[in-house]
Amino acid sequence: MVQHTENGKVQLRLKISLKLHQLNSLLFLLLVCALAFGKAGPYPLSLRPYLTFVLLFSVVGVIVKEALYNRQLYSRYFWLIDLIDVATVSFIYHLGFFSVNFLLVLYFFLIFLSIREFIPGETCYITLLSLVGFGINAVLLWPNYQLLAPVYGPGLFLYGFFIGSAFVSLVLVGIFAYFYAKSDFQLARHLQQMLDEKEAALKETYLTHANLEEKYAFAYTLTLIQQFLLEEMDETNLLTRITDIIQGIAGSYSCAIFSLDKDNTLRLAASSGKQLPPDLPEFVQRPDSLVALTIKSQSIHNEESASFAERKYWAEHNINSLITIPLSTKNNKLGVILVTNAQSFSFDQDQQEQLMIIANQVSLALENTRLHKETKLMAWHDSLTGLYNRNYLNIFLSIVEDSTNNRLGCMIFDLDHFKVVNDTYGHTTGDVVLKKLASVLTKHTSPGRIAVRYGGEEFIMLDLNSSAEELYALGEQIRKEVAALKFWTTAGEEFSITVSCGIALDHTGFDNVFSKADIALYQAKNQGRNQVVVYGGEGDEVGVAEEETPCRP
Repeated sequence: MVQHTENGKVQLRLKISLKLHQLNSLLFLLLVCALAFGKAGPYPLSLRPYLTFVLLFSVVGVIVKEALYNRQLYSRYFWLIDLIDVATVSFIYHLGFFSVNFLLVLYFFLIFLSIREFIPGETCYITLLSLVGFGINAVLLWPNYQLLAPVYGPGLFLYGFFIGSAFVSLVLVGIFAYFYAKSDFQLARHLQQMLDEKEAALKETYLTHANLEEKYAFAYTLTLIQQFLLEEMDETNLLTRITDIIQGIAGSYSCAIFSLDKDNTLRLAASSGKQLPPDLPEFVQRPDSLVALTIKSQSIHNEESASFAERKYWAEHNINSLITIPLSTKNNKLGVILVTNAQSFSFDQDQQEQLMIIANQVSLALENTRLHKETKLMAWHDSLTGLYNRNYLNIFLSIVEDSTNNRLGCMIFDLDHFKVVNDTYGHTTGDVVLKKLASVLTKHTSPGRIAVRYGGEEFIMLDLNSSAEELYALGEQIRKEVAALKFWTTAGEEFSITVSCGIALDHTGFDNVFSKADIALYQAKNQGRNQVVVYGGEGDEVGVAEEETPCRP
């Protein structure tokens, strides 16, 4: 700022000098015109050539100054400007006729005007030029001292004293101007230093304030992220939203999250931004890929850690910088966040730290989501067979029974003589039988049909809007598949097992249809087992169960 002020003052000095020079040229022009056209004047006509020369020199000086001023070259050619000024003053001083005359004040004025220096030491330069100019004039005008003899007498010594006094005066004025200019320069430099310090402090304060604002904004964003992570229990929705947030924070080209499955396969779970390369899910499976390296090392990496082949791969897709952040907890590796950008080296240290904080939060939320999912699966599924249990059955019924348009079909399957299997071959073999039956039932499930382990060796299938004939055909198919299964005991003995099935259909709710299907199952047991009976059915293919309650053998 001080430098700008100094430049302004120097320009003002040059502008004043230019205006004075222009005024001087105008005065000489008037003087020359007066001598050329006037009848009389204060100067003899013999001075016309000299006055004309001074006028022309002054005009040339004005032209040179204006050119330097307009092109702002005065700092480079300051010596030329000073030389023109001193020469002009010296030419004017010569008109004073005597070696020491009233025009000496012009030298003083010129020296004082140079206090606002173009560069340090310029005052000494002008003082020296002024002494030279005055000395030349003193020599040239020395013979004129004889004209003063009628007034002062032949005082050669006195005349020399005046000249010496003028020299001393110029030197003293120069010394005074030099120290004043030096003091002014030191003051300006001190002010410049103070302002530089103030500017640096303000800049540091601004950067600190901007950094605090950025950290505050990130802290607020992180709070929103944490709130979202606590509320969202669906893994797909969670990861999709996180990719959007990361892309916004990093200002990236694209963002993707790869999930590490239980078989250590990387799966693209979510992405945001520009479309990713279609072969990226296959590319990251390579052992030398940056994503695979991040999984292995569990540390953050950027494009500098990538192989030459991978950098070439990303460059072909207009990606020049990327960063990978691991998703992991203390005991589990969960996946990797991949952030890309078209600009080179676009992820600074602050962004990397922010992404690591987000990754840690996402890792905890992702593990929590998966634990929640596993807990829900455990709450809804039978631990031995993997089929739905009664908890899920109640949820399913609460949904379907609200719709009056659904006719509920119920199929109850019960293994024949299963107690004998447990007692003879052991419960371990019995568990194998239950799992095999569950796998057969699972194969025949659909969006409108579920299989449930109801208890012990009893399983049920619930179906929506199927006919009795369709359910009977399904029951027969399942019965035959179970009968075709082969089992082996721990001793290597082969055996097989059969299943009985009772079927019922009703609009009045699960309790009624289950009760009727149970009656049909008893009928199948009473008729010799290994058969399918439909409650209230008609025809040859559909068995008929009487409404009675016999005991299961």
